[in-house]
Amino acid sequence: ADQNDVAIVFEERAGASLASAFDELLARQQPSGLMTPLSDYPEVFQTAFADRMVRRPESARAQLNIFGQLEARLTESDRVILGGLVEGVWPPAPRIDPWLSRPMRHELGLDLPERRIGLSAHDFAQLLGHDEVILTHAAKVGGAPAVASRFLHRLEAVAGEARWKAATSAGETYVKYAAELDQPDKVEPMPQPEPRPPREARPLKMSVTAIEDWLRDPYTIYARYILRLDPLDPVDMPLSAADRGSAIHESLGEFTQTYADALPDDIKSALRDIGAKHFKPLMERPEARALWWPRFQRIAAWFAEWEQARRGSIDAIKAEIRGEIGIPLDDARTFVLSARADRIERRDDGSFAILDYKTGQPPTGKQVRMGLSPQLTLEAAILREGGFAGIPADASVGDLVYVRLSGNNPPGEQRSLELKIKTSDTPQPPDEAADTARRKLEALIRAFDDEQQPYTSLNLSMWANRYGAYDDLARIKEWSAAGGLGIEEW
Repeated sequence: ADQNDVAIVFEERAGASLASAFDELLARQQPSGLMTPLSDYPEVFQTAFADRMVRRPESARAQLNIFGQLEARLTESDRVILGGLVEGVWPPAPRIDPWLSRPMRHELGLDLPERRIGLSAHDFAQLLGHDEVILTHAAKVGGAPAVASRFLHRLEAVAGEARWKAATSAGETYVKYAAELDQPDKVEPMPQPEPRPPREARPLKMSVTAIEDWLRDPYTIYARYILRLDPLDPVDMPLSAADRGSAIHESLGEFTQTYADALPDDIKSALRDIGAKHFKPLMERPEARALWWPRFQRIAAWFAEWEQARRGSIDAIKAEIRGEIGIPLDDARTFVLSARADRIERRDDGSFAILDYKTGQPPTGKQVRMGLSPQLTLEAAILREGGFAGIPADASVGDLVYVRLSGNNPPGEQRSLELKIKTSDTPQPPDEAADTARRKLEALIRAFDDEQQPYTSLNLSMWANRYGAYDDLARIKEWSAAGGLGIEEW
């Protein structure tokens, strides 16, 4: 290395500390026997000298100095700020010695834990003797509400109401100064992002589960399908409800596919054996062993009785079946709507029932009718157009069913979807609901086929309480405070 470069490295306080560290290392004159490759030298150097502290030089012209208690008592200042007057910080909480009791510490001549409180009180009283003193305490410490120091409460009691009120009124001046520092000159509301990608970049294939995102929050479709941004899972992410739901869905799907024609003699045992295979990757986590697996066993017991009773009125079952239909657009392009139905049954009367397993709370009929959760009605639309293999076109859908599987009390629950029309108490037939959902979806697709249609955020305000994966990119917290979130009906 150049001598000038070496000289620069050892200049000022940081260089002096580095030189001192090397001098101490060379003064030992004892080889350590550690052979280090050159590529590992930076990490070894960092570990060896990590305990060296270099303090910034103090400026003689500095108008503000931060001192400890001893330094503050030895320094004369125009104005003293006693900060951090929070219980547990000043005075510090007494340290509990796990090895020596109070009598043992007294016999050994050691200080009692309460002596630190007395020293803090002495520092407090000494620093109060300056001409101008400002007492401050934090409202929160570590994100939790903090309690003002007992010194402040004692001072308030001794000073009396009038003197204490005068002191706090004088301090409000500085509080106002601090508030003004954070107050902008003017507040201009941020406009809501309105991306308008070209038509060729807009998606032409989507699943029925993504349609919900499209209706509620089109920006999610823009980020996921056009920008192709996928959120990354945190490192060492704990198990979530999605992992539990996937294991339950896969177990029930395999069971229904395996025993589509005839049920086994012991339905509960067969389902538990299949579930053990899908839960095995999760069983290393204690929450899966202690909570999820016992819940699944309760689900298996309920499902066995429910399945046996339901099989008496159906002719055939298809599980985990995929289907899709094409929706032609004006310029010879086609939008493909796809789905993966949990279960489709052909009933004795020739109609079909579509079932969806839910490990969480199923949507209500009102939410489905408003378009917040159109999964089942769109699956019915795919079925009626012959999108599922083996099911003819123009087939009739007689029932839309949510099967909630929680493992609690009750472990499972069957809930048929009732779509009541506003002007009538008569539920809308599933075939009619499917046709309505298909028609409204086509209108939505054609609307977004226009390049002037933006992909905005939170079109349906019922989603405002949920934090989406792309809300930070849409800067929702910057523009939503000005209002403008309205609810539309699909």
